[in-house]
Amino acid sequence: MNKDNSICVSIVIPSYNQGIYLEETIQSVIEQTYNNIEMLIIDGGSKDNSVDVIKKYEKQISYWVSEPDKGQCDAINKGMRKAKGELICWVNSDDILYPDFVAQRVRQFEEFPNVGMIYGDIDQGKNLSSPRPCNGRPTDITKMIRHAECPIPQQSAMWRKSVVEKIGYLDVQWNVVLDREYFTRIAANFPIKYISGSVGFFRNHENSKSIMQRLKWAEELPRYYEMVFNNNIYSLPPDVLRYKQECLLKIYLKCAGMLKKAGNKQQAEVFFQKAKKMGIIKYLISRYF
Repeated sequence: MNKDNSICVSIVIPSYNQGIYLEETIQSVIEQTYNNIEMLIIDGGSKDNSVDVIKKYEKQISYWVSEPDKGQCDAINKGMRKAKGELICWVNSDDILYPDFVAQRVRQFEEFPNVGMIYGDIDQGKNLSSPRPCNGRPTDITKMIRHAECPIPQQSAMWRKSVVEKIGYLDVQWNVVLDREYFTRIAANFPIKYISGSVGFFRNHENSKSIMQRLKWAEELPRYYEMVFNNNIYSLPPDVLRYKQECLLKIYLKCAGMLKKAGNKQQAEVFFQKAKKMGIIKYLISRYF
């Protein structure tokens, strides 16, 4: 990519067998209105036409590799370790960035020098001709923990390299909660800011990770939030840790609902019983009456 004297932005593209979509993702980076971009593509040893697509745009790519890895987290971490930019983000190889995404974020980071991460809104759908909004909203570490939520569309998020230098890289044990965990970790250590406006497109398709592995959420969400409280992995203060019951109840009930909808009634009952043991009736009465 062309370089100038402005802030360098590193965009990591993790990919595996997404050749059908990868070219559109690469083009969305090349077509950014901002010039000083470093594009890094980390391919997991794809067996399709991905490498051919990458080689087609090799002159505009700062770094690429195609080799077996340990999954999406590992690929993103490889890219972030190579990244030289002052600002960093990743875009999955089936998603698209809108042309002014980087330029907007650079201006916003200059306007808010104390903020560690900025995020906003995206569109989603099967294709760009029929987008539906997927909006973020303002939050902070207390709200994220109390409500067991992460209202941060991954494709809209960008953070400073100093954030990575302090908190490290993605946790490779996670498959589906990887961005939730990382963004929560950022919020536990830095101010974060929501700025409205759609900056990208999240493609929903039959082979997308979010659909193919939806039941992974029922496996990872409880384990993740139990670690948050039982191990206090973010060194949270007592005024945040006091929301343990409220948070875990929501997670257990959410997982029970997902599993029941998927036809796994036995496992759904396990989570409902966990919620029941935590005093669900007492909680619901205090919450709604």
